[in-house]
Amino acid sequence: MEFKKLLPYLEVLAAFLGAVLIIFLIFDNWILPSVVKDRKIVKVPNVVGMPSSTAINLLNENGLEYAIVSQQNNETYPKDYVIKQVPAPGTEVKESRQVLLTLSKGKENTSAPNVIGQYESYARSMISNAELNVGNISYQKNDSIPKGIVISQNPPPNSTVSLNRYIDLVISEGAEEKVIIPDLTGKSLNDAENILSDIGLKVGDVSYIRSETFLPNTIVRQSPLPGENVVKGAAVNLVISH
Repeated sequence: MEFKKLLPYLEVLAAFLGAVLIIFLIFDNWILPSVVKDRKIVKVPNVVGMPSSTAINLLNENGLEYAIVSQQNNETYPKDYVIKQVPAPGTEVKESRQVLLTLSKGKENTSAPNVIGQYESYARSMISNAELNVGNISYQKNDSIPKGIVISQNPPPNSTVSLNRYIDLVISEGAEEKVIIPDLTGKSLNDAENILSDIGLKVGDVSYIRSETFLPNTIVRQSPLPGENVVKGAAVNLVISH
């Protein structure tokens, strides 16, 4: 009994759905193909590597539309340059076809870690953990900073840098070793050379004078003077009698 009451409604619904299906088939098989058929075939230009504005203009000139579907960090192309397109360049498509573009966000940036005051090995680890690279390393003598400690870095701490950027370091070699100048007066040149060599010094300029006080071929004067502190490796100038 209930079914008989619903039957008229079901017949109306079936008629409605049948009409919708017929309209869809007409649109899909006759109207849409006729519209598309009238469009020209064009080749998709290559817009990869172009600024987005240039790429869009070129697509429009070729009767194509576009859509920016994503943006990605990229080491090769600057920000807002096209790094990918679909369909691929050279593909033949109908006019008004939409070309999907992926744009570059540029290089991903990070902050340079502060490695000043750290030992070289730890500084290297910090730089690597920040996805950066150790660049040029130079060494300097420093009286106040212990050996192996980073004195300075470039780029400076906390500056904004791109990933994989190189960080140059200057490392302390510690204080310059100093020695006391010995008294070489009266010594022969050969003896003086041996004495200086034993303590890390060397003979510098050698000159000769006549002397009635010193034996021939012995040292009369020296510079720096005995007792002075000098850096290891320094030269001592000698005046010898003849």
